[in-house]
Amino acid sequence: MGSSTVPIRERCAFEVRQTKEVIKMWQAWINAILGLWFIVAAFIIAGSKTANITNNLIAGIILVILGIWAAVKYKSWKNWVVTLIGAWMIVSGFWFPSSYVATVGNNIVAGAVIIILSLWAWAGSSRVPKPREA
Repeated sequence: MGSSTVPIRERCAFEVRQTKEVIKMWQAWINAILGLWFIVAAFIIAGSKTANITNNLIAGIILVILGIWAAVKYKSWKNWVVTLIGAWMIVSGFWFPSSYVATVGNNIVAGAVIIILSLWAWAGSSRVPKPREA
């Protein structure tokens, strides 16, 4: 074996890192898609309440930006911000009065999915082996 051969343990760690990166990417893309959904839902099911529309628009725009950004370049703080937005969407379903049950249900379900995906990506990233410096 030559000196340029990479030990199998390092190759496996590299493959695990690549796999984890792909996993985080799909979760970030789903969160970005949910952000787009909040933007669309602001006009479809948020009702005529300005607070609901504004809330869904702001949360949706932030989710789209952070989702795409996290998919391109992962940083764990982005997952925490997205998790907080998901929690806010659950709370906002009750915070802003709405005559539409669909608005409350949408915010709760989508917020819960956002929290689950971002925590899942964060948990996966904490087990990724750190690259060794040569």
